[in-house]
Amino acid sequence: MSIVRRLAQVGERRGLTPESVPAFAGIPSNGEQFDAGTGEIVSDRTALQLIAVQACVGLLADQVASLPLTAYRKGPDGLRIPLDPQPSLVVNPFANADYFEGMFAMMSPLAMRGEALNVVTGLDALERVTSFETIHPDDWTVRKDRSTGKVTYRVAGVKLDPGEVFHIRRFRLPGSLHGLSPIGAAQRGIGIGLAAERYGARYFADASDPRSTLTTDAALTDDQVKQTQAQWVNTHGGRRLPAVLTGGFEYKAISINPDEAQFLETRKFQRSEIAMLFRVPPHMIGDTEKATSWGTGIEQQSIGFVTYTLRPWLTCIESAISSLLPRGQFAKFNVDALLRGDTKSRNDAYTQARNAGWMSVNEIRSLEDMPPIPDGDNYLQPLNMGPLGSDPLAAKEAPSDPQK
Repeated sequence: MSIVRRLAQVGERRGLTPESVPAFAGIPSNGEQFDAGTGEIVSDRTALQLIAVQACVGLLADQVASLPLTAYRKGPDGLRIPLDPQPSLVVNPFANADYFEGMFAMMSPLAMRGEALNVVTGLDALERVTSFETIHPDDWTVRKDRSTGKVTYRVAGVKLDPGEVFHIRRFRLPGSLHGLSPIGAAQRGIGIGLAAERYGARYFADASDPRSTLTTDAALTDDQVKQTQAQWVNTHGGRRLPAVLTGGFEYKAISINPDEAQFLETRKFQRSEIAMLFRVPPHMIGDTEKATSWGTGIEQQSIGFVTYTLRPWLTCIESAISSLLPRGQFAKFNVDALLRGDTKSRNDAYTQARNAGWMSVNEIRSLEDMPPIPDGDNYLQPLNMGPLGSDPLAAKEAPSDPQK
């Protein structure tokens, strides 16, 4: 019996339908919570309250989801040959979402939890996977039987075998069934960031540390103190605005204290640490105070981001999806768009390639998403260059005969 049919029968018995198996379409609500020792509970939901975490996760998921995925096979000469037609597993493998939405939903738990589980939802006539559904990370568990070594998954109460799911893991420790969660591993640092955010919110909401005081030589009763405080709030609508009062009151300003200055530095430090956690250059999440050593131009910085940040994520997903393709086929993301330089740099490179004879006009136009032109597949051969043993000028000149 096929996996899809068995899942359908199980779903009928237990009420499991495509709509009742929740895809990761939002923020995990509970699950994997950690006491950070700072009075804060760190989970996916609370971590995303930090702008730096949301910016890093969103950046990674956006970039991966925006890259086209292509299936190839290796030709006799070792070159990659795109499959024609492309299998649905790379065109859009997500059962209830378009490609961008589905890839974003799969990348989000990968970035936060270090893993993503997908349930197989479609097979072709040869029992090969054609589609799958990403499951909310709080809605599945995995167990290993110590006596038999068999691994089983439970998704929304349904027991599934490893062949019925598609499990992607990053940073997996030996013997572990799960990928290591970046949010869990950095719980203390994220907890400090959450505590700083909470402190700042309370500071501005409660105004517990006033910016000024009102002093008088007169002895005031409790009722008079409360009346003065009420008059201040009712008159100005805030507790930090200066006021001019009669009756012997004197205004004294209070400068910022060292604790408040340290609070601002703590927020900056946590922002940098979170960027480090996700291997995201600080300037890509709005931290312009930090410089990058990946180069000075946009092209060099983009290459550095793809090489050191995106490439491990892309390789992880490519390997997982390639394992579902027939032997000899593999999937690759096209990162050319991210690696392209500015217009001048590209034109200079195209000119050199065209004049050297290893790119045609149509090949250049294809890279620029332009249609081919007639006679655009010809290659140039410089007069001072040619194949080994040939002379481009020899064909135009008749050899001289010394006997004549």
